Parts: sequence; C-alpha cells; structure tokens
Amino acid sequence: MKIAVILANYNHAAFIAQALEGVLSQTYQNWQLWVVDDGSTDDSWAIIEHYRDRDSRIIAEKLPHNRGAHAAVRRCLELCSGELVCLLAADDYISNPRYFELVVAALQRFPQAAVAYARTAVIAGDDGRPLGLMGSYIPGRRGHAWVEASAMGIPMRFIPPQEALTRFVSHHMVIPGFSAIAKRASMAELGDFDEALGPQSDYFLFHALAALHGTVFIDTPVAVMRMSKSTYSGSANDEDYFRRHALVEEKLRTLPLPYETDERLWAQFRKATINCRTAEASQRGLFEMVRGYCGSVPPDQLEMFPSEPAAFVNSLQKGCARLETALNDQIERGRQIFNEVAGPIAALPSDLESGPRPWLKPVAEFFLTAGRVLGNPLTNFGNWLWKA
Repeated sequence: MKIAVILANYNHAAFIAQALEGVLSQTYQNWQLWVVDDGSTDDSWAIIEHYRDRDSRIIAEKLPHNRGAHAAVRRCLELCSGELVCLLAADDYISNPRYFELVVAALQRFPQAAVAYARTAVIAGDDGRPLGLMGSYIPGRRGHAWVEASAMGIPMRFIPPQEALTRFVSHHMVIPGFSAIAKRASMAELGDFDEALGPQSDYFLFHALAALHGTVFIDTPVAVMRMSKSTYSGSANDEDYFRRHALVEEKLRTLPLPYETDERLWAQFRKATINCRTAEASQRGLFEMVRGYCGSVPPDQLEMFPSEPAAFVNSLQKGCARLETALNDQIERGRQIFNEVAGPIAALPSDLESGPRPWLKPVAEFFLTAGRVLGNPLTNFGNWLWKA
C-alpha cells in the first residue's frame, strides 16, 4: 500500500526540516511526499529544495503567492498518487518511525476501515511545554463494540461505524488530523476537504469516514503537534468555532449512514462541543469548589480575618458570579449558532449515559468518602468528578 504524504507549508522554515525528517525516518518505505510551498517569504523553499534533492520520493512545488492552506492542500491532492493519504502540517512532526508501518498493518488487519489513527502529543508552540495527548477512544459502558488486535506489540482496535459515531458525538472518540491516515478512494467519495469548514475540514472528513466505514485506533503516540493561538486551528474565535462545528453536524446528518440515528446524538454532539470550547465542566467545578471553601469559613471567623484576606474571600465570591455569567453567555451563544446553522433540536434527553467515565469513578468515590469526614470542598470536588 503506497502512502501519499501531503504537506502544505507557509513560512515555517523554523520547523519544516523536522517535519520532513519525520517522514524520512519511517521504517515503511513505500511512500511519496508531495510538498507545496504556499508562497513563503522566509527560507522555507531553500530547505525544501535541499530535502527534495536528497530523496527522489519528495516532489515539491512552489506557488508564486500565498493562496491559503486549503488551496495548498488541494494542489497536493491534485499532484499525489497512492492508496492512502497522510496529511501533515509543516509546524508539526512525526515522532514514531514505525507510524506508517503500524497504519498499514492496521488497515490490512481491518480492511473494512476507511481510516486509522493514533495518538498525538500536544506541546505549547512557544516553549515546547507538554500539554497532553490528543487522539482517544473511550468505550461506552453499555457494551464494547470494538475488535482488538495488535501489531509490533502495539494494541489496536477496530471501531465499527455506529460505535464510531456514537463515541464521536460525545467526544469520547477523537481522531487527530495529524495522526490519521485515510484511504484515498473513501476520501474522494466525500469530496476530500471542504474549504467551508476551515480548520474543521479534516475533523469532519476523518470522523465522517469512521461513521461510514469504521476506523482503527492505534493506542500509541506517533506525532507531535504544536498548539498556539497563531496556528490555523487555534486562531478561530467563538463565532467561527461554533459555526464551523454546526456545519460539521449539518454535513454529518446528510451522510448515507448504514444505520439509524436520532436527535439524541446531535443534542449530545452540541453539548460536548460547547463544553470542549468553554471547558464548562471544569469551570463550574472550579466555581463550586471556590464557593464551597468560602462557604465553609464560619461567619464569626471571617469577621476575625484581617481586612486583606477578608476582602479576598469576598472578591472570590463576586468573581465567581461574574465569570459564571460570562460562561453562561458563551454557552447560550453557542446554542444559538447551532440552532441557526443546523436547526433547533430538543434538549439532551435524560436517558443518555451519565455518571463518571469508568476511570474517574474510583477517584470520585474517594473524594466523596473523604468529604464526609473532611468537609464540603472535597465533597464538591467528588461531585464534579462524578459528573465529568
């Protein structure tokens, strides 16, 4: 299986060599890399030329002026050939030299899948601080639908179409665009990348493929992504973010899915998307903890506080009220945009999964038990974990 690696670059001279080295380091050799430089004004092209001259599998083209990320990606797709497509970003890089080998093994083991994905380590764009991992699959508690296998000692799971959509709408399955490789023919059936979706174009494409054909989750980190406010995906404001995710929902609804869906799925998608943008659960948990602590100070003791700490307690309470109002406004605006773009739907039904994710349950129970002895703050934190 030949992998067509596509890489669009614009003024990433500081990072592109690392991106190219990540491809060259792969143990799986049946690949070609198409690089389109989108009119860079820095030293990017000189670096690209150096690597092109070094390996004949690298094909490069320089556009005369900047036309935008989607135009560069579209040009790469016009040029490339291969059964599989790997989309790279010039400021990120592949960290696992067996990435391509693992994906090919996964798609050979589960040929019905249209896409395979793994985890991506996320770092701060300015100083490289580790921020966590992206790419997940958390199974539902009403039964496991995946099929397990392994390759080279790495566990992998085939997630069938309906399970993929069900876990995606609750954000319990996330396919990072940078650590996903898809079948070219399946991508073409969906029209490849939809420019109207902006930074969510690959987000829609890979999750739509999973919802139609299933996906394989490879449970290991394979790449590193830099995150900052200046990146393509990180620069979106609330209006853009909610509008484009509403377009994602609208497009998902039109897919010829091989199973029935209902409004509960889309209500859950909206709730999970808004929570992801606003960190609603974490913010409300923080407000509850602060209020719980402030409320645990007996009034007579508060009267004995020096003026500065007493004022601080009062400011915390007022600050929580102000921030909670801002959070409520942000959430309401998100709901409005979803209703405008994708149409109004009923509120999230109460019979959907509730309670903590399986790995949070024992932690939540610990804090709830400790709270009975040590007081409200621990109880409040346990309740927040239970709802997370």
